[in-house]
Amino acid sequence: MPEVPDATAAALLAQPYGVFLVGSRSGEDRNLMTASWGSQCSFEPRLYTVFVETDAHTRRLIDAGGAFSVCLVPPDSEQILTQYTRPAEVAGDKLGDHHFFDAPNTGVPIYEGSVAWFECRVVEAHPVGDHIQYTGEVIAGDVRGGDPAWTIQQLGWEYGG
Repeated sequence: MPEVPDATAAALLAQPYGVFLVGSRSGEDRNLMTASWGSQCSFEPRLYTVFVETDAHTRRLIDAGGAFSVCLVPPDSEQILTQYTRPAEVAGDKLGDHHFFDAPNTGVPIYEGSVAWFECRVVEAHPVGDHIQYTGEVIAGDVRGGDPAWTIQQLGWEYGG
């Protein structure tokens, strides 16, 4: 990403995005990764698409496990989001410093403090530039609190351009 965005990059950065955690698992190897490129893309069946950098640890786990979760985080979660910009170690029911639980159908990790979460089984994966686009069928989910989900703009971070 350029340090000083040109007009086109600035326009792309103006697009509002959520900021969330993507959970992945292969065997006992689990990960949560901070992400901002994702969207529901179909009503019937319910499909969600997320983009993961080609060289990310999460990409290897999604490829091996065939599933991912999306965990929406409450406002003021910067410390949590910062921790999951790199892989974290599993210790009991914690991934890094934070509690998680396994999604009921796929076993991918769900951040315990999520305001809402859903799990997806991968139905398609495509290389798109320097990312992989995973589209998954949403097979379960829950709302766990009344807080709104945070956006990357509210966080003050940038990912795009």
